[in-house]
Amino acid sequence: MLKLNLIPIESNLKEKVSSPPRQVDPPIKHLLYAWHDQLERLPIELAKTAIKSFAEVINNIVLLQEEEVNLRRRCEETRRELNRKRAHFEEWHRKYMERWAALGEDANPEAAETQNLDPVEERENAIEEVEIRLKEEEGHHLRIARQVREKSLANLRTHLAELFRNMADFAFFCHDMYSNLGKTAVPPTDEVQG
Repeated sequence: MLKLNLIPIESNLKEKVSSPPRQVDPPIKHLLYAWHDQLERLPIELAKTAIKSFAEVINNIVLLQEEEVNLRRRCEETRRELNRKRAHFEEWHRKYMERWAALGEDANPEAAETQNLDPVEERENAIEEVEIRLKEEEGHHLRIARQVREKSLANLRTHLAELFRNMADFAFFCHDMYSNLGKTAVPPTDEVQG
């Protein structure tokens, strides 16, 4: 808050005879007192409350968006895991099939088929589990993202309008204050001519 302190400047040095006499009541003193009185009447709490309330809304939106970002990161990590497992599986499967082909079909083909499918199926099932988990995480992320967007827009529509209304009221009060100060600052016509 602006505090008004008028400290008369007096010097202990001997004044020169040629200096003009000091005014006891300078014209700016009335303006400063009027300005101080007007500042005391401004509804500052209205503006402070509106700004603080809007800052809390923004903070809540940021917290909601952090949750959404964490879900998106989790989806990206799962996608990377899936890509890694697929690449690893393809490499393993290629080597496995080459080895199986190199052994030839000398052994019993039916027994070889049942033994050979188990490791392939196990690894394919592991990849399918990651794919399912990725789809679930992406669906959850999309739902949360939609909810965050809707909540954010609703909060901004409500609270931004309230903030602008309160700030417009505060600006109106400031305009009135400065208009009144402008009238105070203009000296009467008889002082100007005199």
